[in-house]
Amino acid sequence: MPRFLLLTILLYLLIAALPATALVALSPQARRDLSVLETAYPGVMTAIEVSPDGRITVVLRDGARIAYDDGRARTPQQAVLDPDLKTMLAQPYPLGPVTAEPPLWFSPGRSRVQALFLALYGHDRAEVRANCRPVVFFNQRLDFNTRFGAADAFKRVSDRLTRLAAADPGIKRFLLPASGGMVWRMIAGTDRLSVHSFAAAVDVSPRGNPYWRNLPRGKNMLAVRQRFPEQVVAAFEAEGFIWGGKWAEFDLMHFEYRPELLLLARLARGEAVPLRPIDSLLRPSR
Repeated sequence: MPRFLLLTILLYLLIAALPATALVALSPQARRDLSVLETAYPGVMTAIEVSPDGRITVVLRDGARIAYDDGRARTPQQAVLDPDLKTMLAQPYPLGPVTAEPPLWFSPGRSRVQALFLALYGHDRAEVRANCRPVVFFNQRLDFNTRFGAADAFKRVSDRLTRLAAADPGIKRFLLPASGGMVWRMIAGTDRLSVHSFAAAVDVSPRGNPYWRNLPRGKNMLAVRQRFPEQVVAAFEAEGFIWGGKWAEFDLMHFEYRPELLLLARLARGEAVPLRPIDSLLRPSR
């Protein structure tokens, strides 16, 4: 047998014997982002495929295939309407008190990859509803999705706020009545499903807390944002919820379950956050 052919065969056998993780590599940002998704939503990803040119495709457990970074340049509006996973996770959610008016289009969490949320919570109204259970929020019962700990997290928020309201009954005017739970609908002015469709968000005191579409764009809302009780925001954030009051396109009534963004925020401020490994999910694309 010619030497070059023997070497070729040996090289092929060596490569075939290597684990898939030895054949693919992720950038530090991609590894961080995908590890955070696996930690927040364990099992929703069944594979992470990496092409020879480094393009990453995430395979979800419902069979959907979505790009981590599709390479497209996006305007701020396109980043909200049609993000890839990298874009969805790009804006850092700011933990803690609101100290300044956010710049235009800084609204971490408004970019959502809809295919991911369908895989997380249900593909239609009936499937989402079947995944829900009622959670008591003060004197109301709101349906919340049980998948990936959302309903349990909302119950813990409710318990925290009940204790806070016992010490300071005045905070109830910022919270009640609440609405949301499972409401299958599109976001106003778009063809994208609201997070309320997935029963993973709640609106508190909708008539008392302003929404950006009802006020002039670019209006300085800092004083209004800061008037909202900081301890209420902290109670939600402690359980994996983000607050729309920190968005440039403000939605002060809105809290939604986004544990991946809270994990990224804690990592950004240097906390030691244990992340689930993803190496077993890596494979070269074919």
